[in-house]
Formats: sequence, C-alpha cells, structure tokens
Amino acid sequence: MKDLKCFYERSQHVIIGAVFALIAFVFLILGVTVLPVLGLFIALPILGLAIYFFSRPPEGECGIGG
Repeated sequence: MKDLKCFYERSQHVIIGAVFALIAFVFLILGVTVLPVLGLFIALPILGLAIYFFSRPPEGECGIGG
C-alpha cells in the first residue's frame, strides 16, 4: 500500500509540474510574439513553480527517512 501511495504522490507532482510547464511555455510564446513584457513576467514565475514541482522531494513515509 505504501508503494501505491508513493506512486500517486509522485505522479501528482509530475502532473502538476507538467501543467505549470505547459502554461509557462504558452506565456513564453505569447511573451515573444504578442505581449513582450507581460508574457515574460508571467511565464518565468510559473516556470519556477514547474521546476519546483518536478524536483520536489517526497514527503512523509515516501521520503528518505520514511
């Protein structure tokens, strides 16, 4: 059961990171083409969130000490 819970936790982090990455790339494209300043200022923090969720360590019993 622990393995299944850890799998779901990790897959949630990957899905959330992928959604943030997709949104960030859309804003990057808009920032380059349509809204140069606004698109880049919105895209960079969202891209940071995507990187955070991709590299986030597991919590609780799925972590190193669990």
